[in-house]
Formats: sequence, structure tokens, C-alpha cells
Amino acid sequence: MVQFSHTQWSYGTLCWEAFSAGKIPYPGMDPIALVELLDGGQRLSCPHNKACSEDIYSLMQQCWCESPDDRPLFSDLVASVNALTMPVAPYLIVSNDSTFQLNHDHIYY
Repeated sequence: MVQFSHTQWSYGTLCWEAFSAGKIPYPGMDPIALVELLDGGQRLSCPHNKACSEDIYSLMQQCWCESPDDRPLFSDLVASVNALTMPVAPYLIVSNDSTFQLNHDHIYY
């Protein structure tokens, strides 16, 4: 399997878009300013909702490591995301108002 470092970066951004209910990353930002921002170490912030756990956001951050060698293998990344989301997937509610929620009535702590 061929690994491309941009694949992990893109996957992290795709996850961010999904967990932020379709928000656009870096909206309206000039491409040159975006490159400077990323070169300076800035990354997308954690989506503020109950569906995006710290573990999920940590995986996103791993995808955005500056060094491609520090990014997870894509196969490991997919396995990790599946392991984190499958237990709660039946309880995720995606409503028409573009928000994510967890149905806490069906989750036992």
C-alpha cells in the first residue's frame, strides 16, 4: 500500500469537517496567509460539540504533524477512528440544523 503524507493531513481535515457538522476549515483565509499560519504551527481548533471527543481530536492533531514521518499510517488511523466511533455511532444524532449530539439516554457510564 502506498502511503502519501498528504493523505493523513487530508483525512484529519475531513474528520474535522465531519465533526464540526460541515464547517469550512479556515474560511475566507488567503492561501498565502494560510501557509504562513500552518508553518507557524497553528491548526484547526477542536470542534465544540459532544460528538468530538478529546481522543478524536488528538487523532486529527496527529494527522497534522509538521513532519510526515510523525503522522500515523493511514491504516492505523482508520482503525483508531473506527474503534473510537463505533461504540457511540448508534447514538449519534445528526439533525437538520447542522449540529451533532449524543443521545445520552442510551449511553451508560
